This record gives sequence, C-alpha cells and structure tokens, in this order.
Amino acid sequence: MPATILLIANDNAATAAYAEAFNKKEYVVWMAHSGRQALSQVKARTPDVIVLDTASPRLNAKRLQRSLRRNAYAILVLLAQNPNRVDGMQHAQLVLPKTTTPKKLAQRVRGMLDNRPPRELRAGSLTLNMERRRVTRGNRSHKLTPKEFALLKLFMQRSGQIVSRGVLMKEIWNTDYLGDTRTLDVHMRWLREKIEPDPNAPTLLVTVRGEGYRLEGKEK
Repeated sequence: MPATILLIANDNAATAAYAEAFNKKEYVVWMAHSGRQALSQVKARTPDVIVLDTASPRLNAKRLQRSLRRNAYAILVLLAQNPNRVDGMQHAQLVLPKTTTPKKLAQRVRGMLDNRPPRELRAGSLTLNMERRRVTRGNRSHKLTPKEFALLKLFMQRSGQIVSRGVLMKEIWNTDYLGDTRTLDVHMRWLREKIEPDPNAPTLLVTVRGEGYRLEGKEK
C-alpha cells in the first residue's frame, strides 16, 4: 500500500510542486487548504505524514499542530522564518525552511516514513490499531477516544511496567498537578470497560496500590 501524505497549504504554486515530487515517489497526496479542511481530513482517514506549510495565510499553525498531534501523526513543518527558531513547533517531528526544494522535501519525508512507528501495538491479548484508534481483544473491538488511546498506547509501550499516576498526568494531560486526579480515574474506568473481561475486577490493567498501574503481559 502506498504511503499517504496530507499536504496543508494554500500557496497554489508551491502546493503543485510539492504534490508532483510526492507523486514521483508514488505517494498518495491529499490536499487541505485550511485548518478546518485538515481536521476534517484526519477525522475521516489517517495519513502517514502531514506536511504543514506555516507560510500559508489563514492557517493558525501552532493551534493546528496541537489539534493534529493529539492523534499521533508524524508532522513535518515548513517554516518561513529561520528553522532554528522553532517556538511553537514542538509538536512537529521535523522542521525545515520554506526554501527546501520539493525534491529535498520528498527525500526527508521518505526518511520519516522509513522510521515511522508500527501501525499496530500488541501486548498479551490486546491489539491496538494506531491508525483507527481501535483496540481489539478476542472478537471484541472498540473505538477509543483520544485520551483513552493515549493512555492505552502508553501502557502497551510499557507493558509489564508500573506507570505512576504522576507520569500519566504529565504524559497525557501535560500537568504536574496531582491535587485532583478524578479525570484520570474516570478515563481509567472507561478504558477498563473496553478491554477487561470484568471491569470491576480488572486482570489486564491492574492497580498497584501506592505506586500506579500496570498492564499485564498475560491475562491471569
């Protein structure tokens, strides 16, 4: 299956040149000319790499990156200013100057594709589809919310390890505040309802009293 590229820009001349370079690599190119179009595209289907031209007018690049990054896509940003000044670009995997040639851009995208994460994660009886944000256990499959997906992805990447509540709040909610973790408790309950044989007596995603949670590698 050919790789898919979502190109977000409204500079027609540049867009055409970029698209031609990607087509030569036999990539499938989707276009979005506004932030709204881009978000609509990623809700309907998952690109392998997003290329965001921040020089395009009417694009709030910083806000758009945050929204896109919630779904864990690989983002490449073309920056009109000095690429060494990347304030607000922390959600991008790669930042290049707008002067990058289409051929060079296609080469850098190829490098990102070669190093992309797996489309699925597996831990014990669980399979997590990274593109569709669906978890499967046996013959049961559930769509996950963005936060549920982020939680399960983290647990599966650290299967068998204890993950503290502090780490979860920092990684998923981007806060060090532990004064009120009811939001975490609610999301843990929702996640368990989708992956546990009995959510009231969890055997997969277990609580380690006083330490945090652990995703078991095998069901008990």
